[in-house]
Amino acid sequence: MRVGAFELTDPLPRLRDPHLFTILQPWIDVGSVGTLALATLEKEFGAEELGKLARPSNFYDFTRYRPMLNRRDGERIVEPPNTVIRYAKGEGESDFLFMHLLEPHANGEDFVDSLIELADTLGVARYCQIGAMYGSTPHTRPLVASGQSTDADVQGMLASQGVRTSNYEGPTSIMALATQELTKRNITTMSVLVQLPPYARLEEDHRGQERLLRLLSPIYRFSLGELDSIERHGDRQYQEIDRMAQMDPRVQSLVKQLEESYDSEQSDVKTDTGAPSEPEPPQLSADLERFLRDLESGEEGTSA
Repeated sequence: MRVGAFELTDPLPRLRDPHLFTILQPWIDVGSVGTLALATLEKEFGAEELGKLARPSNFYDFTRYRPMLNRRDGERIVEPPNTVIRYAKGEGESDFLFMHLLEPHANGEDFVDSLIELADTLGVARYCQIGAMYGSTPHTRPLVASGQSTDADVQGMLASQGVRTSNYEGPTSIMALATQELTKRNITTMSVLVQLPPYARLEEDHRGQERLLRLLSPIYRFSLGELDSIERHGDRQYQEIDRMAQMDPRVQSLVKQLEESYDSEQSDVKTDTGAPSEPEPPQLSADLERFLRDLESGEEGTSA
């Protein structure tokens, strides 16, 4: 069944006011936190594939997102990169949709239009964008998160867990337009983004995964048996980060600056309305700014 640019299973499953969880790669999937969180939820609820883009090359540059070559039973299988949608039955009043969304390189407005048509066709009640970005949280402190919701009750639950609203202005993804347009259709929206240490650079950050799932759990009353195991895995990763940080004076200095900023913010993070607010990033020395730029570019950096 074709819905916009998506090819879905036919017939469509009967879904009850589904909530659509999306991750956006690579823009807000640092440390694969969103991917890992979705995988946990999909496994927990036994998600099944619902569909994918019929012609992903309309949106993606295959020299930037590379097709994957796999072998199955001796046969070569080429799989182009795609945006995949899965669904699962929820335990409460709503079912779930999970979208592994690759940011489009071209025809972004058409992509957004197709996403909106998909939401209309499936009767989506809430659009939830989750993931992680590098922020100003040191690995020695609890990870902070930013986010917000157009549902007042959900917003209150996020605020009660210390999730900060963001006043960011600047470059963003075309997919931010989807949130704007879905809100106009009276579909509630929610975003939750965990902030990871800027020097961690883990391919799979399990502490970020755990933090994100613990933020979602009270909102949806998830009871996830894997959380304790994920937490232990994350603790081991961050212990290794701590060991490596002790070996690099630049990282030690960066951690100290981030700790001082973090601790200062925690003493006064409430606005006049009582809602946690997004702090200004700490001012780092020029040397540490260069160090972080080196990390971004994949270089080691030579300045001390």
